[in-house]
Amino acid sequence: MRVTRRGHLIIGLILLAAAAPPPAHAAPRAKAPVVVLSWNIRGENADMKAIAKVIRDSGANVVTLQEIHRRPGADQVRQLADELGWDLTANAHFGAGDDAGPCDAPQPGKAGNAILSSYRIVERVTIPLSGFATCPVNRSMAGVRLDLGGGSQVRVFTTHLSPGLSRTSVKRREAQAARVRDYFGYRSPLILTGDFNALPSDPLSKRFRNVGWLDTGSKHANKPTHGNARIDYVYTRGMTTTSGSVLNTTLSDHRPIVMRMVR
Repeated sequence: MRVTRRGHLIIGLILLAAAAPPPAHAAPRAKAPVVVLSWNIRGENADMKAIAKVIRDSGANVVTLQEIHRRPGADQVRQLADELGWDLTANAHFGAGDDAGPCDAPQPGKAGNAILSSYRIVERVTIPLSGFATCPVNRSMAGVRLDLGGGSQVRVFTTHLSPGLSRTSVKRREAQAARVRDYFGYRSPLILTGDFNALPSDPLSKRFRNVGWLDTGSKHANKPTHGNARIDYVYTRGMTTTSGSVLNTTLSDHRPIVMRMVR
């Protein structure tokens, strides 16, 4: 069979392609780091500039706060966003729980929970957990969906359950925790933080673990967060936590928890 010049060229290209090494696979995209700081800041007299410094020094890019206030002329969410250089609209969400001040003597403004992040917030929600006409203080849960980039997203929620050791207080807190668990079902990936006012050994805490929530503090930061008790938590589902710590500061009666994780 006669092979033309063009035929030789085609055969040569085929042989070159066969001899060439296989194309290198693209390097896997690095997983977005998520550094969560959760803190009950005791909002009444919180020093937001000092709190912002603790957050910056921790390296946190997701911040969940309880007992934070938005009062006329004293918006702590705005103050913190400004201190951190994060946009109030794109990077912050406040979920009101009740009026500021004592429930039997309310003051102007709202108190509740907040989530701030260097990642863009693409969805916000506030879930009421109680509906008392006056006292005790009503509770809620704030939640966001964060865009981590590269098509990766994660939902972050924070709450503050009612305090107290009386039978009525425990029953009230258990009811709020049940609403939290029912809201999520078995969805994943999720991060749930907050002041739960319950020890790890309490039935309330065990019920969260029994439905698949990982108490990251039990492995990575098993230290007191309020006095001598560990009652503040960072729970996760579908996240990999690599390290964590409880920070030593006297800016609040609670100590902040920092957890480092990836999606």
